[in-house]
Amino acid sequence: MTIVSVLLIASVLLLSPRGVFAQAGDANAGKVVYERKCLLCHGEKGDGKGPAAELLVPRPRDFTSGIYKIRTSANKTPSDQDIFNVITHGMPGTSMPAWDVLPDRDRWNVVAYVKTFAPERFKEAPKKLDLPKEVSSSAESLKRGKEMFEAIECNKCHGTEGRADGPSRPELKDEWGQPIAPANLTKRWNFRGGKSRTDIATRLAAGVLGTPMPAFMDSVEKPEDIWHLTNYLLSLGPDDPRYATLITASAAREAIPDDPNAEFWKKMSPQNLPLVGQVVVDPRNFNPAIDLVAVRAAYNDREIAFHLTWDDPSESKAEPDKKIFADAISLQFAPATGSGGERPYFLMGNDADAVYLLRWEQGTGVAEMTANGPTKLQPIAGSEATAKVVFQNGQYRLVIMRALAAKDPSRPAFRQGVFAPIAIQAWEGGAGETGTRMSLTAWYYLRLEEPQSNRRFVVPPVVAVLTLAAMLAIVRAANRRR
Repeated sequence: MTIVSVLLIASVLLLSPRGVFAQAGDANAGKVVYERKCLLCHGEKGDGKGPAAELLVPRPRDFTSGIYKIRTSANKTPSDQDIFNVITHGMPGTSMPAWDVLPDRDRWNVVAYVKTFAPERFKEAPKKLDLPKEVSSSAESLKRGKEMFEAIECNKCHGTEGRADGPSRPELKDEWGQPIAPANLTKRWNFRGGKSRTDIATRLAAGVLGTPMPAFMDSVEKPEDIWHLTNYLLSLGPDDPRYATLITASAAREAIPDDPNAEFWKKMSPQNLPLVGQVVVDPRNFNPAIDLVAVRAAYNDREIAFHLTWDDPSESKAEPDKKIFADAISLQFAPATGSGGERPYFLMGNDADAVYLLRWEQGTGVAEMTANGPTKLQPIAGSEATAKVVFQNGQYRLVIMRALAAKDPSRPAFRQGVFAPIAIQAWEGGAGETGTRMSLTAWYYLRLEEPQSNRRFVVPPVVAVLTLAAMLAIVRAANRRR
């Protein structure tokens, strides 16, 4: 073989989308990596029954079935690249992490090994999925995409506005009879298989095996409708959550509306905070239902208001007989917001240091409380906090208001320019969340921005007038000298 031939072959392997290790995956070497990194969830036999499986929702993939959710093929056989991509990028919104920290060779070896759990499923080669010609987004495309969203009944599972609250949601099960939730289409960063236009179009065309999500290539009226529907889905939410690092309360000169749908709040940019499951004390919450709360805040010379938005597929009030709990959310503060000292323990304080809570609960309303831990809540007598809530299309919008001043030491005062510790806890009662089974944040900081002076509107015109007057005086003086 000549040097030129060797270089040509090497170039083909390097430029191949599957890469050189895709063709040379070593199942024996992959077994070693699998047992070290994958067995805990997927099990020794690859059947999805690892020691941690009972704690996870959705359940780990059963490789013995040979059913793979994410694929770019027209038939049921995924390509090696499909499996490699899932190992590399993980499955957002699940417990499957991205294993891009592993060398490429290890990941390709794991691909070879997991295929040995169902070798008969890979006897048929993957067939290429040909997407129709891409259609760019436009007003007409979005209109058509919305029509298709309703025509092929995406809304029955995903909801009217895509927040996973469709009427079919309670009945959905996967291939193994486990309850399965539809995707929240407003949170593209959690999409399994990727959030790009091509990724989404591929999921629509090929479907998601093992789930109620069918292939829609043959359901749409025209092939290009796949792209119209893709464009519409992209319009339902942002590309990423753009998490905030500081919560700012804007100064308001007028009365602050308590209506969660008021234009006042719509004009204000959301400050998004990520929530995670509480896993410090029992009972732990390994599969939190609420993973993001959008915060807007404003204050005037009398009061402060917090506008909170979060997605929840059902409006749940406490029904003990049905083991359904009330949806709830709380804003947590240190008792002395400007002390500059140590903050209390983030998990609702402890025996030594209490925290102050503005806690809202569906069916009960808002209350001021102190807490010395997640199970030691004490309502504060004479609570003056107020709240109004709207629940619509799988989303809560809540306004909580309270006086700026503190009535007693158990209540913090809110002051301009002070960095006040703030945290959030949330409960999705319909998912069985109550007590310590919650979503939560660590401590962040809230700052009341100082009102902007009117001088910034007055001074520039005054300076301009004075400058013009000075120039006219100079011109007149020059003319007199002539």
